[in-house]
Amino acid sequence: MDSNAAAGKPQVVDFQVYGLDEKFHGPRWVDFFEGLPGTPPWALWLGHRELDADGGVRVGTLPRQRYESVMCPNGKDPLAEVAFSGAFGVVNVTLPDSSVPRPDGLIPALVEHAEQQSRRYSDWPVVWWSIEGAEVRARVWRFAGGWAAFSTALDDVYLVAVGTGMEPQNLSFEPVTDGFVYGTDLSAPLDLAELGRQKSVRPEAWLLPPRRDGFHPDQLAFVPDESEEPDEAGEPEESGA
Repeated sequence: MDSNAAAGKPQVVDFQVYGLDEKFHGPRWVDFFEGLPGTPPWALWLGHRELDADGGVRVGTLPRQRYESVMCPNGKDPLAEVAFSGAFGVVNVTLPDSSVPRPDGLIPALVEHAEQQSRRYSDWPVVWWSIEGAEVRARVWRFAGGWAAFSTALDDVYLVAVGTGMEPQNLSFEPVTDGFVYGTDLSAPLDLAELGRQKSVRPEAWLLPPRRDGFHPDQLAFVPDESEEPDEAGEPEESGA
């Protein structure tokens, strides 16, 4: 959630939102939104979790014009920002339970890695999605047992997905016409406190990390190597001369 959105002023969704189509069976919910208080959001994320299973997908709808005006005011590459919205989501959702200690410097290193990979989105492999029955391309990045993917096939919005326990290819999306399928009236102003309340009474309304009790090797690769630190005295090694 954007920190400014936490001020509590409601926000109205004024763009077409997408979610997984009717072939997906399982809990659905409004996960979070991004935007400034009192104005329409520039991203809305819907959660989907497989019935009686751990796999799930978070789907983000990003209205193009507004997203670009907010995230790319100085001519930044909008697709790098779109890719990062998914890559950051993967970094977040793949972290183990909060009871697992976070090594110093790990989280900033993971975010930096996600930023670097997002700038290379054109090298991400292609998978195929179906949007309103049309086969479209999406680019995907895998990390720590999860993945992020995005498509530019729609004229008015970017479509982003973040998943764990499910594969990114062959996903099918459709416009959301009944927000109550996600437990929320999407024609009414969104309220942060109410969304939080709804999720708090639905333990299934969140994506499970691939590993809850420890870090994935992809993550451990960014733990600082203590063996490379200087000795305690901080003195240079003898040259032997």
